[in-house]
Amino acid sequence: MKRGVAVVRPIHRLPILLLPILVLSACGGSPKTHFHTLVTEPPQHGSVASDRSGPPIQVGDVDLPGALDRQALVMRGPGTTVNVLSVDRWVAPLDGLMRHTLTDDLRQRLGDAQVLAPGDPTPPGGVRTLVVNVQEFSGDSQGEVRLVADWAIGRPDQRGGTRSHHVDVRVNAGSANPDAVTAAMSQAVGRLADDIAARV
Repeated sequence: MKRGVAVVRPIHRLPILLLPILVLSACGGSPKTHFHTLVTEPPQHGSVASDRSGPPIQVGDVDLPGALDRQALVMRGPGTTVNVLSVDRWVAPLDGLMRHTLTDDLRQRLGDAQVLAPGDPTPPGGVRTLVVNVQEFSGDSQGEVRLVADWAIGRPDQRGGTRSHHVDVRVNAGSANPDAVTAAMSQAVGRLADDIAARV
């Protein structure tokens, strides 16, 4: 060895070799994300026979409060607290899920000919547009799901205002487990469809 030349040992490689192990360990400790959706629910009292010859219904806008219009599942806590569950998320925007599920629920109750799916072509006679304004749609720490909403149906030839109807639906999920809560939320949308089908 030449005098005056320092020997550098490759100890700096050790952190690089350990880096993949540390990354894998960190990933292994991350909580798994669960995705939820809304599903169609059968009517409580069977299908509603409809001999109406008027225009079919099409679900239009479903307006949600800003606190609920998010990808994460929102749960009401005690008092004024709200819990946003970052690992339990909707598979798609909640307003769209609610619109499609409500459409399918109404089709079960009124028949396919009476309810058009979102995106269906408008028939010559026009459609009656259903709009839903949601004030509350969530579960709480006790497992109670509440859906509070106003809805109205406008006719294509109607120039004046439409009559609004109010619903306050409560469903007991049995627990605050997100799977149970989202299943109860589907039932609540079904109850909303029951109310609409009985009034149109």
